[in-house]
Order: sequence, then C-alpha cells, then structure tokens
Amino acid sequence: MAVRSYPLAAGIAVAIPLMTATWTAVLTPTPGSKVSGSAVIESVGRDSIRASIRLSGAAPGSELPWHIHSGACGAKGQILGAGAAYPSLKAGQDGSAGTTVTLPMAAPASGEHSVTVHKSKTDMAPAACGALKPQVTAPAPRDTTTRP
Repeated sequence: MAVRSYPLAAGIAVAIPLMTATWTAVLTPTPGSKVSGSAVIESVGRDSIRASIRLSGAAPGSELPWHIHSGACGAKGQILGAGAAYPSLKAGQDGSAGTTVTLPMAAPASGEHSVTVHKSKTDMAPAACGALKPQVTAPAPRDTTTRP
C-alpha cells in the first residue's frame, strides 16, 4: 500500500493512505463443466495489474486459457489487454490450477467486467466465468506524528 505524508505544521505530518482498487470474482461452472474457482485483480501502479486465479474441477493435465473481459459473463466482451499476455492455466493431477501474474494494463476503473476460463486452446467456449466486483479499501490512517 502506498502512503503519502503531508506536513501540517512544524514537526507534524499526517500519513494519508492511497486507496487500492481490488476486484474479485467467484468463478462458477458453465453447463456441463465442473471447473470453479476465484480470481483477484489488484492495481500495481497506473499501467499494470496483478491477477491471481485459482480453480478446481479441471481435467488432470489440461490447459485452460483465461481472460478478463469487458461486460458480463456470456456477453462475449472484449479481452482487456493483449490476449497473449495471459498464460494458460495448467491443471495438476488433482484437477486444480492457479497462477499469479502481472499484466501490462490499467485496472478497470468502473463498469462491468468478468473473468472467463475457457475449455481449451482449441475450444474457447467458457468452462467457468465470474463477474468482477470492485472491493475498494482505504486502511485506517496511521499516526505518523513526529515530535521534536
């Protein structure tokens, strides 16, 4: 979390935490799929985000592409950023997969967005999808009063 200190008077400063936008999604299976999971998107500066995605219920050893899309699940909205920047998820023997990556794009500021996990590299039909919900948090200010 970034904190900026502003002087109020000689020897006194107040720290004001900058708000961090975090978006979360619960990924639910599409009809006929068993894939489910969660995703968290966080700002990392102006031009990048950290995306963490975890899922279960995939076929062992399968590779599942995923993307953040504009619009609701099923709306077939634009992929945010370059599609090639998203690494495929590789399911382990237990059918679970996950990754945390930094993507070169600004975090959504508003609007409707979703995370879609696709069935495979050759079948881009959705296996799971979840609506991203903004979770804006502002931590309580810390006392940074300096005493002479």
